[in-house]
Amino acid sequence: MKQYILPIYLSLHRLFIRFCWNLFTRFPLDRKKIVFSNFNGGGYGDNPKFIAEEFLRRKLDFRLFWVAAHEYAFPKGIRPVKPNTAAFVYHMATAGFWIDNTRKLYELKKRPGQYYIQTWHGGPGLKKVEMDCESALSAEYIAWAKKDSGYIDLFLSCCQWCSDLYHRSFWYQGELLEKGIPKNDMYYQDPAPYQKKVRSCFRLPGDIRLAMYAPTYRDNRKTDMYNLDYSLLLTTLGKRFGGQWAVLVRLHPNVNYQDYPIAYTDRILNASPYENMQELLVAADVIISDYSGCAFDFLTLNKPGFLYAEDYEEIRRTKDYYFSLEELPFTLAFSNGDLMEHILHFDEEAYKAKCQAYRNRIQYYDTGHASQAVVNVIVDRASRTI
Repeated sequence: MKQYILPIYLSLHRLFIRFCWNLFTRFPLDRKKIVFSNFNGGGYGDNPKFIAEEFLRRKLDFRLFWVAAHEYAFPKGIRPVKPNTAAFVYHMATAGFWIDNTRKLYELKKRPGQYYIQTWHGGPGLKKVEMDCESALSAEYIAWAKKDSGYIDLFLSCCQWCSDLYHRSFWYQGELLEKGIPKNDMYYQDPAPYQKKVRSCFRLPGDIRLAMYAPTYRDNRKTDMYNLDYSLLLTTLGKRFGGQWAVLVRLHPNVNYQDYPIAYTDRILNASPYENMQELLVAADVIISDYSGCAFDFLTLNKPGFLYAEDYEEIRRTKDYYFSLEELPFTLAFSNGDLMEHILHFDEEAYKAKCQAYRNRIQYYDTGHASQAVVNVIVDRASRTI
């Protein structure tokens, strides 16, 4: 019965959303209203969070709304709104500014006078994205992506490499703000408060060292490659770097960590619900990932990073990569045994030299003031259009 009712419901809901949009676009724009979205209704995080907090820090008289599918803890001054509701459509239709970190998947046409800022959710990464892997994308996604890029007014970039990527592969030829990305601002601050906060959250002693395992999601939703040997990892890290270790397991927002069983302990910790990925990166001493851009953040932080991806060749066939292994500072392991060998034989001096060469090639723009730069753009534009 469900297979017949669901398509009817979805069709009726789309008609309802379209009706609301046509109604609410008759209302005047509020030039000081901003709607933030993190993965189309995800939690309070990523680049949009740091922009919102800059508004709060400066006590600016803007009205801030956050698209939230579930209950989250928001600071005072940010009001949640559920996606795909009449209230959501009203705020989207009347907001002067939209701020997103991924593609919009709504049947909403941007109004004249609205200003759409795309922060994206990553910087440089290994696997190819958007037009560069077009053959691996669905026709539906490509249509959405082209439509979305046509609405974007400003795209944030953290480096020259990303600037080139966005203009080459994102169906976007518009303006770039080359001031870094807001979530990277934290990397230029004193790390001690964040290290203390993370250890306190997980009830860890202050002298414990932290590794973070942060694999990205696969388009086919498979998770069988998330098979890191945590116990062996902790032993190996102690042998190579000394001290006692714990590992933070952080899955991608598109992966429901509740569906992925792990035997968590006092040293194997579930960090997926933790609200701020950047705080975890600042607190961690080592990162292990696969294709996630978060591993590349460790190049800025000058901390050891290792890649572990059993399906490396499969991804090469379907999407391919931007960098060869020879171009990266990281080693790549195809098995737990390989990974442990790479950790045991880690050469810190050679790694740091490779990190510097990579940074020189990428040409980062980040200086710790990206959030301020974005807010300045919005304040200036709002003042010119009121």
